[in-house]
Amino acid sequence: MKNGTLESQNSQHEKKHILNKIQLLIFSLLVITTVTVGGTVAYLTTKTESVVNTFKPSQVSCSVDEVFKNNVKKKVNVTNESDIDAYIRVKLVTYRVNEAGNHIGGEATVPPFTPGTNWKLHGGYYYYTLPVAPGEKPDFDLIDENGIELRGSYDDADGGKQVIEVMAEAIQSEPAKAVGEAWGVTITLGNVADYSTN
Repeated sequence: MKNGTLESQNSQHEKKHILNKIQLLIFSLLVITTVTVGGTVAYLTTKTESVVNTFKPSQVSCSVDEVFKNNVKKKVNVTNESDIDAYIRVKLVTYRVNEAGNHIGGEATVPPFTPGTNWKLHGGYYYYTLPVAPGEKPDFDLIDENGIELRGSYDDADGGKQVIEVMAEAIQSEPAKAVGEAWGVTITLGNVADYSTN
């Protein structure tokens, strides 16, 4: 019986000894891995040159140029203030105001005029159908030097006088998909059509 107990104890002692060796081996591997990874990271951190990101996103914006004198609005155009070529579109919004300049009721319509060359009316907007370079404006005014005359007063019950706001937008001209997705149109020289993905 003693011999069986001794063998059992020796067997358990050998198992513990093997288990200790395995644990020591795993611990050693972990230490070696940690030191190797840590050393590599430290080396890369101290030896890798930093790279300056030179990417600069484009800015797209525009401003309206116009002359308004004696109830006549003329020489209406838009300057591309972007740093890239852009398409320009304009919406003419008209309404009535009272003597204090407050918006009032009553109908007001934009007087008829002939848009300048390469300006096309589509969906309530006037589109210039050529890309405009940075710092430039379309070669032709939307409303030329002859201008349009605003109503100085209305004789109906609403009264007031007419105001026309020139609301302009610019969008990068490339890729064409950007124009289509943002404005819902396809612009080609002398033409504006609804955008289609087909």
